[in-house]
Amino acid sequence: MRHSFIAIAAAMTTVFAVTMPVMAGTYSYGYRQTCVVKTVKSYGAYGRLVMKKVRICK
Repeated sequence: MRHSFIAIAAAMTTVFAVTMPVMAGTYSYGYRQTCVVKTVKSYGAYGRLVMKKVRICK
């Protein structure tokens, strides 16, 4: 009987450890950001092509 209590406590700890980061990732009022990474081309001071990755979040 004692081993079953230990097993139940270990299972509950695992469940809480998995679900808490998921809840922390959401923002207030149930809003969650969506981000997209775009590649932007531009030219440097000497005319060389410079490619930047820009993250756009909504």
